[in-house]
Amino acid sequence: MRTVHDNFRIISKQSLCGESFLSLTQLYMPIIGIDSYGLYAALSTLKENEKHSFKKLLDMLNLGSPGLLKKAFEKLEAVALIRSYHHEQRGYLFQLYPPLPRERFLENSLLSSFLASQIGEVELKRLAGEIRIPQLRGYEEVTKTFDEVYAIENSTVGDLFRKLVNFKSATVQVQNPDFDYIFFKMNFDTGFIDEKILDDEEFKQHILTISYNYQLNEEEMKDVILKTITVDKDLKYEDISKNARIYYQKKNKKTSPSFSTKQPDAFINSMTDDATYRFLDRLEKMTPEQLLMDLNGGMKPSVSELKLFEDLLNNTKFSETMIKIMFLLVSHEKDGVLPGYNYFEKIANTWARAGLKTPQDVINYINKGPERGKKTYERKKRQVKLPDWYGEYEEQLGSLPQDESLSDNEIEQVLEEAKKLL
Repeated sequence: MRTVHDNFRIISKQSLCGESFLSLTQLYMPIIGIDSYGLYAALSTLKENEKHSFKKLLDMLNLGSPGLLKKAFEKLEAVALIRSYHHEQRGYLFQLYPPLPRERFLENSLLSSFLASQIGEVELKRLAGEIRIPQLRGYEEVTKTFDEVYAIENSTVGDLFRKLVNFKSATVQVQNPDFDYIFFKMNFDTGFIDEKILDDEEFKQHILTISYNYQLNEEEMKDVILKTITVDKDLKYEDISKNARIYYQKKNKKTSPSFSTKQPDAFINSMTDDATYRFLDRLEKMTPEQLLMDLNGGMKPSVSELKLFEDLLNNTKFSETMIKIMFLLVSHEKDGVLPGYNYFEKIANTWARAGLKTPQDVINYINKGPERGKKTYERKKRQVKLPDWYGEYEEQLGSLPQDESLSDNEIEQVLEEAKKLL
């Protein structure tokens, strides 16, 4: 456990210039946050093989606590920008790796999937080094793997990690303890696939990574391998990943990945962050076409549906995100069937009367449920001055003989009926 009093050294320091700076800023920063971005930049300025203190880093970055600094280090480890080592006598040692060039980064499907979840598919599409690893004697590697720091937020995930051909930079690693590789091997007929391939450690690591990325079990990964051999006539990693992606899309009807840190993180989305914030953040990144396609089960939206969305946006004072929430709400209430404009207009009028101005207001309003609706729509009772004879009439009802008298409840009911007629 690092403390502010611990020391560390840097090796293989990287200069942030040109392509490296561009890649770090455009591609890495959205997935590691400004804290890790600043940390990497700070580490890059430190002299190699000299002792430095964690207290110095805290002061430079103004992070405020060792806990935040620790998380910043772990995110750099997870995306393979640094490797961390510890020696009982010599302390910590950090080996810095250069950011992948933009082309290499986008070829890395695991990193590009995570980036797409942060900046959106449209922006990702717009964005279009070999280093020497020294022998470290006496050090035990304590670098965090990708799935120790990040978690798949739900059962669906977009892309996969594949090998960087002829590039010796540090690779993103996963453990995937839920995948039983031995059981996976047992599913194959050794006459169909060479057992040596299944025993190859590099092949095993790719299978573990692909199955983690797409959340595929042993049987599903077997189907992917069989299809790759049958259709592509080989076992290239890019073909395995391609078929795993196809399997994932058919299974989940989704193409966008969702990653988040396992621990709360003030600089990027985390599993334990406020759920409403994460929901609204994702919704804002979706286009109306993407939203309607999701609501239609993957089918392209019709012209009338797009026009409905546009009309509501033009005729109300609500933001695009508020209209999206309205569509989600109506689709849920109507079991996926979208009614006509008048139905949406009534909801819009209700929200306007309720004074809703922001998407957060809408979420809060919906969460209040029937009580909020009742308060909004409850009709005020008419207050009418009773006539002079009403008091005498009430006294007569109360003084009726016992055998002819009404019960107290019956008297109250009569009085209420009389009030209604006034």
